[in-house]
Amino acid sequence: MGRILPACMVILGLMLSACSKPRAQQTSVTTGPSSPSVQPVQPIAATQPVAPAAQSSAAPAAPGGQSSTTPTSPERIPPSQSASNPSLVASDETQGPFHIADQTFTFVKQVEKIRDSKSSDDVSVEWWELRDSTGKAVYRQQYGLEFQNGSFQDTEDVTARELKTKFGHGILLEGSSLPSAPNSGWWVQVFGLFDGKLVAFSAPISTDGEFLEEDVATYQPSPVFRGQQQAPVSHDVLKFRMWTGNFNLHYNVIIDWLQAKVRPEWICSQMTAGGRSSACRYPVDAESNRNSEMSFIRLFGEPDEGFTPKHVVIKPESKIEFIEAQSPVGWSADQNNAGFSVTNSEKIWLHIKVDGQDGWICGEEDFEAVGLPQSG
Repeated sequence: MGRILPACMVILGLMLSACSKPRAQQTSVTTGPSSPSVQPVQPIAATQPVAPAAQSSAAPAAPGGQSSTTPTSPERIPPSQSASNPSLVASDETQGPFHIADQTFTFVKQVEKIRDSKSSDDVSVEWWELRDSTGKAVYRQQYGLEFQNGSFQDTEDVTARELKTKFGHGILLEGSSLPSAPNSGWWVQVFGLFDGKLVAFSAPISTDGEFLEEDVATYQPSPVFRGQQQAPVSHDVLKFRMWTGNFNLHYNVIIDWLQAKVRPEWICSQMTAGGRSSACRYPVDAESNRNSEMSFIRLFGEPDEGFTPKHVVIKPESKIEFIEAQSPVGWSADQNNAGFSVTNSEKIWLHIKVDGQDGWICGEEDFEAVGLPQSG
């Protein structure tokens, strides 16, 4: 009995020793690079300046403002680790260099493509940067990646080009998102130098319509001093076409190189029978689609309901010219978005000629009578 007791005590001691050992900790292992945020970002989200110390490995810029593509990895795991998500192939695309004053910049974007896919819908930009001559990012925009049924739920694309106008020099970015409604899903953004630094002149600009081109606009100011004629005024503009619901009007945005800003070309104010109006006059694009029935319109001498209109018959063979529009258009801008739109569709006037008779029409009934029914 005296020999059995020590053996039992040894066995008990071994059991207590085993129970007192700590358990192995469990760790999650990621088999690829750390996953970026999957929060969706709209294409017109504001770009953020990057601290100068941020380093990035830029691919050599293609000469003469051309673009180049550099594969960054043979395969990448999508942001979500779900087995239903496809594998991605990432590559960097470079555009530039862009020479502004005595500085040089390049545009770099990382493009994600679904492996083995032949569809152009299976490509999306995950981020883009504007980099200085040392390769440091001065601006960066990050987008989210989401998937549905093995494909991208939405795709982003961004391109850059030199913006060289009569009065200034900068970079113009143009972006697009798919899927999107007609006349939407696009944006443009101007970058230029201010106090020696590359800055965005506004948040990305968009509207219900399309960007046309950059141009120079010139107008003749009214005489303001003793009847003396003032010198013509010119400035660089971005030209847009905006849909009103019945026709397109042309809207210009001034590029102010001195203040590093963009702003509407016109701000208007006038008195009408209904009170003060902020409507301006704009060139129009209108495609008439009249039916074969006879109708009539109210033709006003001025874009003001205080005038007495004429009742003009619209025949199937009537010749109609669309001259200009007067409409209240509101400009809005914050750190994320900039844009413009009609603020009151009931105050849209259209200047026309019907069989040689000149005047203004307003309202859906008259617009439909001249072949411009509301749509979109």
